[in-house]
Amino acid sequence: MIDPTTQDVMKLYLEHVGLPTELSPEDQQEFLERESERIAERIDNMKVHMQDQVLTRYVRENGHPAPHSEQVGLINQAWAQATDFVIDEEIYGKLPEDMEAYPPDQESAEAEAERDRARIQVHRSNPERWRQPVNCEDPATSTRQLQDLLWEEKPSRFRYYAVHLLQARIEDDQPYPTSREHPLYPSFTSLLDERVAEYAASGK
Repeated sequence: MIDPTTQDVMKLYLEHVGLPTELSPEDQQEFLERESERIAERIDNMKVHMQDQVLTRYVRENGHPAPHSEQVGLINQAWAQATDFVIDEEIYGKLPEDMEAYPPDQESAEAEAERDRARIQVHRSNPERWRQPVNCEDPATSTRQLQDLLWEEKPSRFRYYAVHLLQARIEDDQPYPTSREHPLYPSFTSLLDERVAEYAASGK
């Protein structure tokens, strides 16, 4: 069974790189799976490397390991950076350099949009992606309305994470509170309070 990260890489590879036309359909599929598994393994290895690097740096700069809440934030950021690094190199590094037909400013905007879509797609299978909303789809209007219903009086940083947490749960078909009387409302509120405190402590 192909793991979610490899599946996401396969989609990106098909969309942005393509397959060798000289291969048969069977060989193309084998090539796609092999390349995607290799890239996914690179992502996993890079995550481990960058996670170790950022946690070691924290100890060196502060004289003690990061508290658990800060570790979570540091690790999430390291994983996102690792994914972006490998995808940029493996996927966008293989794009043909025939972009001269586009004006420079248009090329830049399109390249940035492509990177955003790639990053979001790669993180799509991560249930904790809401902690770094830059890795998330834009929340739907209905999700924003629900967030207003649940936490309208909360600070903007809280609501920023809240709307992305709700959107992620909806996308993943997972339970989420629909009113302040819902059984999940207290735990979601606590989870969001923790994330806001984590951001306040680390700035990330």
